[in-house]
Amino acid sequence: MKHKLIGTVLIALAIASGCKNDNDNEDINIIRFNDGHFILYRGYSHKYSDALETGATPFVVNLLGEGVSYSSDAGKFTGTGSLITAYFYSENNAEVKNGLYTIDIFSQKGGDTADSCRIYYNFDFAQDTGKIYTIKAGTFDVVNLGRVMSYKIDIQTANFIRFTGEFRGTVDPL
Repeated sequence: MKHKLIGTVLIALAIASGCKNDNDNEDINIIRFNDGHFILYRGYSHKYSDALETGATPFVVNLLGEGVSYSSDAGKFTGTGSLITAYFYSENNAEVKNGLYTIDIFSQKGGDTADSCRIYYNFDFAQDTGKIYTIKAGTFDVVNLGRVMSYKIDIQTANFIRFTGEFRGTVDPL
């Protein structure tokens, strides 16, 4: 009986320790490109205007990397680090709704599209120096997980520099 109990406990421990959970994914919030990467830690968004003629509502979304913060007093980004910024055109006038947003290089501003996407990498916002990548293709897969948002990112520049990863964190209103 004692051996059976120990065996059952060991099997239960093996199953429990082998189960994968969301915390096991160390790649969350890491954006990779070529030989580089950067880490995102929080987001901000704001409704840019009311619904357009296309029926979509534009929202500006900013995903901040380590070293970058937003100064509400100055109304601008500060520090040195990375930032992803884009306009998202949502079919919901209250928020960026769940869905796959495709980069629209023609800026037609239809629902479930994004444009004016740029990545600031190792950018010093006080000196206005660093690398800026203009995004020409790709997708953002947006999922509202409650208080936390998920942005699965697969985008690239005209020179085929591809940025991939997932931001998972809070996206607060500006």
